[in-house]
Amino acid sequence: MRWKGVSAMLTDRLRKVKSLMEEGGYESLFISPGPNQRYLTGLHYDYPGDAWDTIITWDMITAEIIPLDGDPVLVVPRICENWVRETSEIDDIRCYSGAENRKAILKDLLGNVRGTLGTEDHLPFKIYEQLAAALPQIKIKNASDMLSHARLVKSEEEIESMRKAAGIVEKGVKVGREFIRESITEKEISIEVERAMRRHGAESISYCVVQTGAKTASWDPPSENRVKKGDLFLMDLSATYNGYHADITRPTVVGAPSEKQKKVHGVVLDAQLKAIDAVRDGVKAGVVNDAARRVIDERGYGKYFPFGIGHGLGLEAHEMPHLTEYRDMEMVLQPGMVMTIEPTINLPGEFGIRIEDDILVTVGGRESLTTLGKELVQI
Repeated sequence: MRWKGVSAMLTDRLRKVKSLMEEGGYESLFISPGPNQRYLTGLHYDYPGDAWDTIITWDMITAEIIPLDGDPVLVVPRICENWVRETSEIDDIRCYSGAENRKAILKDLLGNVRGTLGTEDHLPFKIYEQLAAALPQIKIKNASDMLSHARLVKSEEEIESMRKAAGIVEKGVKVGREFIRESITEKEISIEVERAMRRHGAESISYCVVQTGAKTASWDPPSENRVKKGDLFLMDLSATYNGYHADITRPTVVGAPSEKQKKVHGVVLDAQLKAIDAVRDGVKAGVVNDAARRVIDERGYGKYFPFGIGHGLGLEAHEMPHLTEYRDMEMVLQPGMVMTIEPTINLPGEFGIRIEDDILVTVGGRESLTTLGKELVQI
């Protein structure tokens, strides 16, 4: 089936989601602004800061309704109609101009549903309560994991966007290294790095974590800390192209690295290479995590490896598969999945080193979407 006005790519996505809905017993989905709505409509929002909160309030929400049997519908505030019609691939758009009008539209679309309505875990609780009150006959269930599974395997178009995002983030790392010098602050460097990524085509900046000295053993926002000679300097950067993320981390030393810095960097690099070598289709995510942890444990740094080996990438900076001991370890890798491989050793009060690359699972192996060197660069 091909829905009216919908591209072949979006048709495939909707078909995949409807198949998962049938398996999971969902009669309809209520998709709010976020990665799933972009995936299933083409709509996206690039609002700064707290402006994001405005578009997921009950008074202004743009929601996609996907029935198991029937065509998808967008319910939008009248003030957003022109933008939605220009941006979305969904043909059926219902506009509301007030609470009663919106309630009537939702009852028209969902009033006959007697089964389960799927929502997402980022839907504000206030909206959940009001949705439940407006539609008391419906059982509401969190469909986030189901929707994440639908987005697990990336198409060639998605992978190409992630390659471009990786190139943008690599330029950010290079510019950051150009600006590193004694006495400059973390904030000053982060400003230049963000500008560089925007200038080279970043649609949005997910995070720009720039740290120096002992702060590299944590994950804190950039501060007024000043770079000192001998400091370990860490950049953990994530930006998007066409909605798709890259996430790259590289360490740098200001001046000559100490023997301890070189030793820890060598352990982290060996762990990352072992983990990357373990990535291939048909392998469980836990095998990749264990490959890195084994290296770090054998070298005596196990208690300084604070979390898992990585996470999935896509329309979210952190998504399935989560390569950690507490989640997704049994998930079998498939061609088209993209994930970070980022072993870390954090020595509290001293420094932390992480090397992070974005890895695509291919048939029989893997491909790195990042090309930046892994050496401990000296400035």
